Amino acid sequence: MKEFNRKRIVIVGSSGSGKTTFGRRLTEVTGISRYEIDAMFWKPDWVQTTDEEFRPLVDSATSGESWIIDGNYKRVQDLTIGRADTVIWLDYSLPLVMYRVILRTIKRFFDQKPLWHNNRESLRMVFSKDSIILYTLTHYHTKRRWYNRIIDEGLFANAEFIQIRNRKEEKEFWKDVCQM
Repeated sequence: MKEFNRKRIVIVGSSGSGKTTFGRRLTEVTGISRYEIDAMFWKPDWVQTTDEEFRPLVDSATSGESWIIDGNYKRVQDLTIGRADTVIWLDYSLPLVMYRVILRTIKRFFDQKPLWHNNRESLRMVFSKDSIILYTLTHYHTKRRWYNRIIDEGLFANAEFIQIRNRKEEKEFWKDVCQM
């Protein structure tokens, strides 16, 4: 296999698009260290970090020569996308990401597997205004507009954008990466 020539990679997309799973696989294939931005953002008991806490964590993760970041967080995109050579946008359909996020949320609620800093899904969260299901539904189109704007206006011209819209395109991506 040829060397994968991309060294600073950001994986973005809607909640439920598969950023974490994609990032894990990309790390396995490339050997590049991966950072899950949610793990930097969320403290125990679902407390959010302040910008003063969050930015130095992201700055440290993206200061190296090679890294993979999975996550959006517009407030630090100058550090993630701004330093990336590649942005992989998992741009799947709303029905697919809703299906995934609902299934994932139900699974997490029942298995109570800890997430970042021992946080867990709870019934209260599933049906609250902070529900990831509601968040996905209400922010899906906003995120799509934002990433389309970045591409159309060349806001982060330093990075090549790879837009993956369906499973076929994802399979092609992996086929290409594994043949390099």
